Amino acid sequence: MRINTSEEIGGAVRAARKALGWSQTELAVRVGTTQAVISKFENTGDGLIDTLLRIVEALDLQLLLLQRRNSPLWHEPVD
Repeated sequence: MRINTSEEIGGAVRAARKALGWSQTELAVRVGTTQAVISKFENTGDGLIDTLLRIVEALDLQLLLLQRRNSPLWHEPVD
């Protein structure tokens, strides 16, 4: 799944949580935060990076950062 906005990250977290059958409160307990923090994150994508990493761990997800092809970081293979 390609995610480009913070709102999409929040939606992906919500979908993963619901797929596991967890409430926001249950995820909050596993993450060590409050239900209100989880709710805000799922609805807006706003939150601390540390919280995101703990959520990803609790949901057994993997977070990948990839450069865009048109990024100045992109290097074509040299023959």
